[in-house]
Amino acid sequence: MRRLTERMKLAKTVLHELRRQPLCRTELEKRTVRRLGTHASFEGIFRFLVQGGYVQKSGQEHRAAYRITEKGAKFLEVI
Repeated sequence: MRRLTERMKLAKTVLHELRRQPLCRTELEKRTVRRLGTHASFEGIFRFLVQGGYVQKSGQEHRAAYRITEKGAKFLEVI
């Protein structure tokens, strides 16, 4: 149960940062890991958020910023 709570805190942090402004993946990871978590935990939750449609790239460029989707905003309200 503790692990699930930690993952939800990490997801909330990622979504909260993206709600404030779109960020490139590297900057998003730096801000998230600085607050809590590790590189490995960030990778897992970030993959979950992208594959679930909660987060998406804002463009086609390789280093395009990520942004929160409407589905992600609703998920943020719930967690």
